[in-house]
Amino acid sequence: MPNRRPLRIAIIGAGPGGLVLAQLLRDDRDFEVTVYERGALEIKDGPSLTGYRILMTPDLLDSLRKQLPGDVQVLLDKAIALSQPNGNRLGFMDTMCKMICRIDLPLMRNTRSVSRWKLREALLSGAGSGDLRVEFGRVFDSYKMDGCKGIKISFADGESVHCDLLVGADGAGSRVRKQLIPNSSRSSTGVTTIYFKAPFTPETEAMIPWASGIMVKAMAPRRSMVVAYYKDAVKPYGPYDLIQIDPRDSFLMIGMASYTDEFINQSKHPDDMTPEELKDECISRATHWHPLLRALLAITVPSSVFVSHIKTQDPIKLWETPELVTILGDAAHSMTPFLGQGASNAIVDAMTLAEKLKLTKGEDFEQRIIKTRLREYETSMLKRGNAAVKNSLYALDLAFALGNTPWKAWLRNWALLIWDFMMPHPVDVRQQFPGMSIYR
Repeated sequence: MPNRRPLRIAIIGAGPGGLVLAQLLRDDRDFEVTVYERGALEIKDGPSLTGYRILMTPDLLDSLRKQLPGDVQVLLDKAIALSQPNGNRLGFMDTMCKMICRIDLPLMRNTRSVSRWKLREALLSGAGSGDLRVEFGRVFDSYKMDGCKGIKISFADGESVHCDLLVGADGAGSRVRKQLIPNSSRSSTGVTTIYFKAPFTPETEAMIPWASGIMVKAMAPRRSMVVAYYKDAVKPYGPYDLIQIDPRDSFLMIGMASYTDEFINQSKHPDDMTPEELKDECISRATHWHPLLRALLAITVPSSVFVSHIKTQDPIKLWETPELVTILGDAAHSMTPFLGQGASNAIVDAMTLAEKLKLTKGEDFEQRIIKTRLREYETSMLKRGNAAVKNSLYALDLAFALGNTPWKAWLRNWALLIWDFMMPHPVDVRQQFPGMSIYR
């Protein structure tokens, strides 16, 4: 095969999806990949969600690990959390810590928790040595076709570069998507979640309701609280520090969700509240809740706060475009966090796209062939992504639309109780505090 110029690929956004795609193509000389990220290499913004965690099934984790370069594999392994002896489970309970419904099927029990911070460090492996090309502080502005030069990418500082394929991995507010699909839109759910970290020590670990490895959710009419954690395999416990939590340390995660216009503190918008005011807001909501839940809120670290106004991507249909431009992850199918599938779907997108691109190598990178492979990727990506968006919205509705009033919440809880009764549960699991059901 005659020598040819590598396919120049520009990835906008250094989130999990963009970096996974770059790493999967990193050592392939047929591709010249550059990631352009608006943020900095050194993240000093404590509230950044980079410091929280994602959930991955064992199959996805194993498949990803096998395809990554060796140096990334080693670091990825260090990002995987320890699981509870009973496995990872999800539980729904009321605000007095009485269990309503347990979801502890094999797939759920085997799901692994992965540190976002350490995953980012793993996926940036090679950036310092030049094996992985990542340019930070590059704010994408727009793109256009530029004849035989390919696609011209313009940045906010006035500089520009050219590529053969542009991939928008720039998150829910993707500028690439807005130009590629101008009519695409996202809808507000009207719900805002306040996330905090809390110290993870042997004592605070014992406070986790139901010893859940994924999360336990307390549901009240029009409000909910989630408790989850990340337990590092090398350093399981961190210090009891209520001022700050190192992003590499183990942590408890506490989230309080409510309708945005129903905050107890009505003196200012949530975005204008101080971390301490946001913590006070959460504590005020739990005034009549179980002492365990109030105790968990009391040990949250204000400097770790992250406020999320939850939106969901309206379904996207296949688009028609003459350019070699595509999108992945939240840029294509941002979803509510209520199933914890956003990051894992972005990773699946990246793996699928990398596989399709590698299939074009034997075709001398003809545009016609690349477009065909891109269309195959986009068809499967949108089908999977739109389904995940819908299911994630159902999960949010379970806590809010089906719990808008005390009467609705009571009916919802009874429905969940019946579901729990009919669902198989492992007989070898030793149950811990709290009790099994609000009705037993």
